[in-house]
Amino acid sequence: MATKRKTASSAAPATAPAAASAAPVFEAPVESWADTILRTNFASVEQDSIVLLQAAGALLESDSPDKVTVTLDQNLKLWIAIKTVLLNSDCPVEPEVKANLRNLAQYVVSTTMLATQGAIETAKLVSLARLNMNIAEGLLSGHRNRMIQERAYQIWEEDGRPEGREQEHWLRAEAEVSGLFKAQS
Repeated sequence: MATKRKTASSAAPATAPAAASAAPVFEAPVESWADTILRTNFASVEQDSIVLLQAAGALLESDSPDKVTVTLDQNLKLWIAIKTVLLNSDCPVEPEVKANLRNLAQYVVSTTMLATQGAIETAKLVSLARLNMNIAEGLLSGHRNRMIQERAYQIWEEDGRPEGREQEHWLRAEAEVSGLFKAQS
């Protein structure tokens, strides 16, 4: 099944009067997803993950040509912002991850550009949504692992830096961090 994407040539002229009974226009969030990424510099894992999940949800819920158009445009801007932030030397993302995210950004751009030429298949919308969800999950997982690593190191130091107890320290740190995540949800 394909969803028709409204293009500039198929849209009504800007000067046409709006009909009183016209359906409400789908609007983007107040702070765009791209603005959030540019503000956080892709360094606030929770906020960045939420933005990616919001974009994924919007892609999956797009059930009209207008919604598809707005959501694809916003998702495109989100990924252009991600690509822009990755070029910033202050971005805390590791070089290999930066390269992978830049490749994914190119996929999003090319998929979205193809959609501007007519209809986009529902499978492509789902693919873009899954990509956003997977990146959000990866960000959160990486953040959780860093927290465990830092806490395990603290435990090791508190225990007097003993040798051969790495697994014990890791498991204790993992339990503490998991407890923090459960308490937050």
